[in-house]
Amino acid sequence: MKSAEKPNPSLGQTLEWLRKELADMQLQDQQLLLTLRQLHSALEELRAETIHWEDARSSRGNSPIRARTGSEGRGCQPVSLRRLAQLRAEESRRSSLP
Repeated sequence: MKSAEKPNPSLGQTLEWLRKELADMQLQDQQLLLTLRQLHSALEELRAETIHWEDARSSRGNSPIRARTGSEGRGCQPVSLRRLAQLRAEESRRSSLP
């Protein structure tokens, strides 16, 4: 007697679904890496602004000169907070299980 359950997907269908999921995860990883790099650039920009502000303040004699971190000149492009918000809005969710 056969059960009324849905038949199991074939091995080929399962492998195809796994390939699709892997491709989606790789795309998501690339997007996360881009976002991470942009966040790093934004932090470096803020750090540079803070150092500039502290240096200007110390030139008036209000505080000691702060040593620079050395990461300001790594060639990272700054990103605006508005652009970061756009990137977050564009992120897609992974597909659900079949």
